[in-house]
Amino acid sequence: MKVSDCLREHGTGGLRRKPDGGPFGDVIRSERTPRRERGISNHPSLKSQSLLRQLVHAALPLGEGVLADPFMGSGSTVAAAEAVGVRCIGVERHPEYYESALAAIPMMSALKVGTEREDPVLPLWE
Repeated sequence: MKVSDCLREHGTGGLRRKPDGGPFGDVIRSERTPRRERGISNHPSLKSQSLLRQLVHAALPLGEGVLADPFMGSGSTVAAAEAVGVRCIGVERHPEYYESALAAIPMMSALKVGTEREDPVLPLWE
């Protein structure tokens, strides 16, 4: 089955589409998590919104379906999904991370990433 068949039938099918519509290459460019994001969440494995928004979009390129994050931690994947208009369910077993994520998700999802980032790599959403 081709990726295009999976997209047609299931609405997903591998990391095949960047926000500009082109396919991913061998490397997904990213950045260190900016200070302003680390200021929102002090989770030890916080990922940057610029990376997660690319991955969320790629996982559900048609914006249909629900993304599941079984290890929500900081809530950054849930925030990225909210920012790009994808539904997401996050689960976290550590109460302190869950409570922190509840506070962090609205702030992280409201961030603009792109040209106004601390150390720009890819202009994505503005």
